[in-house]
Amino acid sequence: MEFVYYNEIYLVREIGCMNWSLDNLKDTQIWLRVGYTLLVLLVLAYLWTWIFYLLALTWLVQTIFWLFSGQVSDSGVTYTRFLSVSFYQYLEYLTYTSKDKPYPISYLP
Repeated sequence: MEFVYYNEIYLVREIGCMNWSLDNLKDTQIWLRVGYTLLVLLVLAYLWTWIFYLLALTWLVQTIFWLFSGQVSDSGVTYTRFLSVSFYQYLEYLTYTSKDKPYPISYLP
C-alpha cells in the first residue's frame, strides 16, 4: 500500500503483488530464459524477410488452388496451420505468456 498526495488529499494506491528482490538477479533459470528469449528474437529478426516471402508464397498457392478448383489445398491448410501454431508459440515465448520453449530449443508442435 502506498499513500499518494494529490490535490491536498492523500490517496491510497495498491501496489501490485509482485515480489521485487535482488535475489532474482542471481537466479540462473531467469538468465537462461533471458538468453533463450534473446536467441529466439534474434533468429526471428534475421529470418523475418524469409518468413514474409513464405507467407506470400503460401497465400499465392492457396489462392490459385481456390480460384481454379473452388477449394483450398488440404496439404496447404495443414502446412499453414503448422506455421501459424509455430509462430504463435514463438510469440507466447517472447512475451513470457508461456514457459514452453519453441521449436529449435524444444520439440516441434
